[in-house]
Amino acid sequence: MQSVSAYIISIVIAFAFLLVAAFISTSIQFEGGSRPKDAQRRKTWFWLLALLNPGITFLLGYYVFKPEANIMVVNKYVAALGIGTAIGFLVYIIAGFILSKIFKNGKLGHWF
Repeated sequence: MQSVSAYIISIVIAFAFLLVAAFISTSIQFEGGSRPKDAQRRKTWFWLLALLNPGITFLLGYYVFKPEANIMVVNKYVAALGIGTAIGFLVYIIAGFILSKIFKNGKLGHWF
């Protein structure tokens, strides 16, 4: 049961980070001129949050949600948390790519 909670934690945090990235991207104003830098800032924020996602996921899962049980249960949870962290990172990238292609003419389209 604890391993399922590790996967759920990872996916929920990935979608939370995706929501934060979308909020930041939409709050950055469009720039005019011949060489605007707003698209690069949106892309930078997306990838910065992509790098923070696995670290925050693992640290929250380990220090906040780790079960207080015997060592075998904790070891299974930590192994599931590692796999869940990788799955959460992939969910963040794939969902970001899909959103970027859906809203390709909007502010989220600058992520990729």
